[in-house]
Amino acid sequence: MVFQDPYASLDPRMTVGRTVAEAIPRGRVPDRRAEVARLLALVDLDSARAAQYPAQLSGGQRQRVALARALAGRPEVIIADEITSALDVSIQGTVLNLVRDLRRRLGLSVLFISHNLAVVRYVADSIAVMYLGRIVEYGPTHQVLADPQHPYTRDLLAAIPGGTSYGDPPTGVADAEPADPHHPPPGCRYHPRCPIGPVARPDDPSRELCRTDEPLLTPARGWSPSPGGRTRPTRRGSRRSWAVRSRIGTPAC
Repeated sequence: MVFQDPYASLDPRMTVGRTVAEAIPRGRVPDRRAEVARLLALVDLDSARAAQYPAQLSGGQRQRVALARALAGRPEVIIADEITSALDVSIQGTVLNLVRDLRRRLGLSVLFISHNLAVVRYVADSIAVMYLGRIVEYGPTHQVLADPQHPYTRDLLAAIPGGTSYGDPPTGVADAEPADPHHPPPGCRYHPRCPIGPVARPDDPSRELCRTDEPLLTPARGWSPSPGGRTRPTRRGSRRSWAVRSRIGTPAC
């Protein structure tokens, strides 16, 4: 796993070489020093950096060290948690290009967690949009961002400066405070803020189901449940549903 803050995720008392070497499984390689040099080279760092301490590195270099440490165990999947949010914009692109290159060269899957939809669009093949711990939309990145189906996804994209309006009525409900994630509301977790939910449309009795019945993921109408197909969270009894897409692959959240 690669953490968000490159300044807090590395031990300031340990050299770069020791930090990376500590993550190498015992007995896997005969020459740990050579393996550290190989891992540093994978993330475009000179082997001389092994003798330095985190305080001597820039934020981008520290994040590269964190990537090298994550690669030490030769994983099949890496979790990258907001790995560019603490970096200067000028450095973010370099780190993202490195992640894409490592994924291609090593055959890695990367679970990329980010709130930056521009970053998600650039690095992810598929995307899972989450609200209060529940996936509300999931599918190929370009399709989800071009044609969002769930109200939360539409609100998320509309909040971007210059974002697209998707025809939902401007009720101001989405501006309300989100629910406590430790005590989420029953039913659809987005219903208190949904622009077409029971709070926004109190005179529509069909919306009351949103307060009590949590949607379940099922194939959407007209699409195959196979990879690349579409699914939707459907309420019990199929009385109400939101169309969302689903695709087997590496999502970003």
